[in-house]
Order: sequence, then structure tokens, then C-alpha cells
Amino acid sequence: MDGIWKGYKVFNYIKLVGIWISGISVLVMMLFIVYDVTARTLFSGSIRGGFEIIQNYLMPLVVFPGLAFAYSSGVLPKMDLILDKVSEKVQKVIIFSMLLVELFVLVLIVQFSWEYAMSSLERKTSFPAAGTLYPLYPLFFLIPAAFAMIVTENVFILIRNILVKEPSLLMINKEEKPEELL
Repeated sequence: MDGIWKGYKVFNYIKLVGIWISGISVLVMMLFIVYDVTARTLFSGSIRGGFEIIQNYLMPLVVFPGLAFAYSSGVLPKMDLILDKVSEKVQKVIIFSMLLVELFVLVLIVQFSWEYAMSSLERKTSFPAAGTLYPLYPLFFLIPAAFAMIVTENVFILIRNILVKEPSLLMINKEEKPEELL
């Protein structure tokens, strides 16, 4: 189990990098909007193509890099209320079933979003803003990367449920957090 915890610790650092990217993107978006509103109010002009840049660059950078961290933190709804009312064996069966279904669906999302990103790369997908075409296809690779990280998280949870007696929908329960992951 120590090897799994070491691997998860490295994966945890990758998730933290993603959440930092998302946080910095929120800050940049906020400053961009404040500057745009100020320029529009004081100087009767705004950033040309500002809305499109925020929509196509900053919003995906806010959502997708931090998705795996949000998934692993336990803020997304799971079946906690149902699981608490059944025996430990039934909990294990439900958790394994849920994880396998989630893995199946998430792997399909990774596959199809990767194919879409690759076709966008071939077509050099772009968007117009202020009379200029800006490349959009690099951001399409965030989607399969984000869902691949969620697949990795689910694999860690599945391994944890195989190796540890108590079933759990999270890799790290609050009462059993290893100190090195805090």
C-alpha cells in the first residue's frame, strides 16, 4: 500500500498544479473584465474581442485543469446517504459497481474528446475575435487530459478499495489521511 500512497502523492501534486492553473485563470479573467469595464466606462472603448477571448481561452482554463481536484475532494455528490444505511459487504459491491460504470463512461469521454481534439488539430480550429483568427484547438486537449486524470483518480480509488478493508468512494477519507498528503 505504501507504493500506492507514493504514487497518489505524485498524482496529488499534479492535481494541485491543475487547481493553481484554474485559480490563476480566474484571477486573470477577473482582471481582464475589470480592465475592460473600466476602459469602457472611462475611455468609451473596450478590449476588442475581449468577450471571445474570455469565452474561448480563460473559461476552459478555469474549469478543466481543476476538475480532477474537485472530483477527488468529495464536493461532488456521491451515494453517501445510501451507503451509510447498508452493510459493509453491500457497500463494497455498490462501490465497485459504481467505480466500474464511472470508469467505463469516463474512458469513453476521454476517447471521444481525444478524437475531437485531434480532428480540431488537423483542421486548425480557430475563432474570430476583433477581426483576427485565434487558434482554439490547443484548448481542446484540456478535456481529455482532465477526464484522464479523473480516470486515474478512480483507478486509485478502486485499488484502495481492493487493498483496504473499509469501502470508500474517496481515496483519502478525512479520518485516515496520511500526513504526507496534507
